[in-house]
Amino acid sequence: MQHSQSEIKKILDQGMITRSLVESEVSMRKCEMFSEMAHDREVKAFFKDQASALEGLNGFLKSKLAQIM
Repeated sequence: MQHSQSEIKKILDQGMITRSLVESEVSMRKCEMFSEMAHDREVKAFFKDQASALEGLNGFLKSKLAQIM
C-alpha cells in the first residue's frame, strides 16, 4: 500500500503531536505531585504554575491533533 507524501506527513505529524501530548501530561502530573509534596510555599507555587502551563499546552496540542485528524 502506497501513501502520498501528504498522507505520510500527516501520519508523522499525528505521531509527534500524540507523543508530545503524552509527555506533557506525564510532566503535568509530576508537577502536581511535586506541588503537593512541597513544604515551601514558593516551591509549591512554582510547581502549580508549571502544571497550569502544561495544562494549557495539553489543550493546544489536543486542538492541533483534532485539526490533523
